[in-house]
Amino acid sequence: MITHKNKPSRPITFLAAATLISLGTLLACSNSPTDNDDGGTQSSSSVAGGDQSSSSIAVQSSSSDGIHWETEAGGTLRITNNSSKDMVIFKGQTPTSNGILGGVHAGYSRDFDISDDVDDFQIGGYFVLRGITKEEYEKNKTNLAQAKAEYSAMATYGQGKKFSAEISPTWSGDYWYKVTNKKNVGIELRAGSPDGEKIGYLPALATNYALYASTSDMQTVYPVYIFYNKSTQTITSFKPTSLAATQDVGPRPVTDNSVPTILFPATDVGLDQLFSNVTYPTAFVQVQNNTTRALRFQKATTYMKAQNGYDNLNSGEGQVFEIASNEAGQQIALTISFLGGSVLVPVKLEGGETPSIKNGYDYTVTVSYIGSDPENSASYSAVVVEGAKRDITDLIETL
Repeated sequence: MITHKNKPSRPITFLAAATLISLGTLLACSNSPTDNDDGGTQSSSSVAGGDQSSSSIAVQSSSSDGIHWETEAGGTLRITNNSSKDMVIFKGQTPTSNGILGGVHAGYSRDFDISDDVDDFQIGGYFVLRGITKEEYEKNKTNLAQAKAEYSAMATYGQGKKFSAEISPTWSGDYWYKVTNKKNVGIELRAGSPDGEKIGYLPALATNYALYASTSDMQTVYPVYIFYNKSTQTITSFKPTSLAATQDVGPRPVTDNSVPTILFPATDVGLDQLFSNVTYPTAFVQVQNNTTRALRFQKATTYMKAQNGYDNLNSGEGQVFEIASNEAGQQIALTISFLGGSVLVPVKLEGGETPSIKNGYDYTVTVSYIGSDPENSASYSAVVVEGAKRDITDLIETL
């Protein structure tokens, strides 16, 4: 594994700000950036737990602490720090000096160029992200493994593949609990529902993994089982909806070493039993943008986020979106949006029919410019083709 850390400082690059569209709404953010004394640009709403505008791209120079905080041109990993603490980001399950990717200041986003941090960037893959506060880093420089790691997530990478992650103030702080993953499959823990806020990521067979919270309030934690298929470079998630699959967690002060360990899965079953009644909760729609303009992908009137965390595709990009349907299939109005939503292009089959989307199937949508008037929806085409159904058994065998 290549571990070129720390990186030499790169030229400071200001990225063009893009308006974020909140998932499930069509309300444009109107935050105006304000100058920040350390050379960065921070949204006026960038406070712990507040909305994060993409204009808040960190551009600070490296500081005397040896951590690089500036955004990196061409970076494919974007991390938004919505907490009130500066965070140092590592790759790998345990923080080490060789695994340092850099830092993200409180209230900022920044891009990481990880092409020289992994040895299979051209092929693609995934790794675990861990984050500790700058204060914790300074206290534990000589033994980073004992540092309090308040942030954990899984991120994918690959040539031309972008991924976005967010540090929430809710799941960091002075309360903690321990979690053990009994199975050989990664688990993403979510609060309150299978689609709730991401708490953290448990690698396969992780033992006594420490997770943190800002309060001692009890939370119902749902496991979402995450698979990465290296042969296709795709992510698949299984979301149990039964309360029997959950665990109620009561965080305790970090000074309390008697905190118990929570186990997942909640019941003692094998992988074959765990997934015996599991079906894919979504279809997997690969959208390829072959136009010269950026686009968004809509289900009805809702902008969808791709598996990489972005809600838009630039010219030439392709990403997978998860669309909830059912196993029998149902007609779903899918739309491609251009020019801020003023041009809407319906996704159709080759014959012009509305597609029937079935959970567990792969679909490909090819978006092309076929006319001469970019403000006319008839100048675009968005053709969907149904692929094969994903085989759960094959997927499990590729862990």
